[in-house]
Amino acid sequence: MTKNQLSRYVLTDELYKLLKDQIISHIMSAGDKINIDKLTRELGVSNIPIREALFRLASEGFVTNVPFKGMFVAEMNLKDIDDIFEIRNHLEELAIRKAALLIPRERLEQILLELGNHEQEGAVWNGEENRLLSMNEGLHGTILSYTSNSILQQMVTSLIERIYRYLNLYHYQIDLAAERIEHESIVQALLAGDTEQAVASMRVHLQEAHRRLRANVN
Repeated sequence: MTKNQLSRYVLTDELYKLLKDQIISHIMSAGDKINIDKLTRELGVSNIPIREALFRLASEGFVTNVPFKGMFVAEMNLKDIDDIFEIRNHLEELAIRKAALLIPRERLEQILLELGNHEQEGAVWNGEENRLLSMNEGLHGTILSYTSNSILQQMVTSLIERIYRYLNLYHYQIDLAAERIEHESIVQALLAGDTEQAVASMRVHLQEAHRRLRANVN
């Protein structure tokens, strides 16, 4: 890889992260047409790395490429939620089976401690977005990091990030107490070395998270 190619790769990665953050936070709203020329002027870069970043986002479901019309921020709807959780159910079961016996006990105990701290902070979402993000990174992130499968990790992480688009829009009704209890159930099963119970608890957690999100969107 030449120096110029490396520089373009780094720039594309930075643009990808920037644009994804804007989509997740709704600075770029669902259904909006993406004006590549405008982005080129605003960001002071050529359209090549912007297009590369957008195609990467399209592959992850954040952007829709419509032939002869252009690129649009992906729509948000109930089917999208259902599809995401359907895939998450299968992938996260695989992840927990691969990682269950590899996660250090000390790390699991640390997650329980962190969950206890969240309980003391309050049970219902009050606008502190970082609390749910921290909980998810603590449990889901830990499980994924011990799967020894970077592709699986990237796929699940991307799906969770797509869910954050909805949480950022409907966060005022998210029940953090329920999330915490479900996370604790998974961790306790992992501490007991019971992989099947951990899988069952993860399944219940994802089903309940799916139901709660759907209720908020409705």
